[in-house]
Order: sequence, then C-alpha cells, then structure tokens
Amino acid sequence: MEIKNFIDHFEYALDGLESGTIDGSTNFKDLKEWDSLAILTVTDTIDIEYGILLRKSEIEAFETIEQLFNFIQSKL
Repeated sequence: MEIKNFIDHFEYALDGLESGTIDGSTNFKDLKEWDSLAILTVTDTIDIEYGILLRKSEIEAFETIEQLFNFIQSKL
C-alpha cells in the first residue's frame, strides 16, 4: 500500500474535503471536516479498503495522516 492511495481514501471519506489538499504531514484532527462522523467514516473506509477494524481510541492516538498510515501498514 502506498501513502498516496491511503490519502486518496482519507480525502474521499471526509465530506467536504477537497481532493489534493492534504498530505502525510497533515494533522487530521485540525481539519474543519474532522468530527465524530468523520471518525466513523474513516474507520469504515479503513475496514473496507484494508480489512483493519480500528477503534476510535486507536485513531485518536495519532496526529498526522502518516502516523495513522504507518500504524495501518504495521497491521497488514
């Protein structure tokens, strides 16, 4: 899995986030689109695309998209 693909899935999961506006160093918790619905949508997207079911607390343990990506990579 490449981080570019992961970012594409992440962007698609967040309603209202324009494609190409984030990268690996983006602190996703600072995004105005990041809310409780976004957490559920991102969790579902990760489950569907990568077969990994994350808990809310696991996602919230990370700051950047790259940190979350690396965690998911370690689970594959």
